[in-house]
Amino acid sequence: MGSNTSKPRKGHEHPHHLPKVGSPANEQWEHETHQKEHLASPVAKIIFLVLFVGGVVGLLALTL
Repeated sequence: MGSNTSKPRKGHEHPHHLPKVGSPANEQWEHETHQKEHLASPVAKIIFLVLFVGGVVGLLALTL
């Protein structure tokens, strides 16, 4: 355990404090993080688009 005379922590160059839970800033941060995690990659978007178009074409081919 530290004592009252222990050294203070060193500061970070770019501190990244999260907003308070439930605040509008927190809701925006969660939304942005969600977007980055799921469809941030352009490659993922292209793969999704190709699969979607392939599925639509496949369904049309089966029904005709």
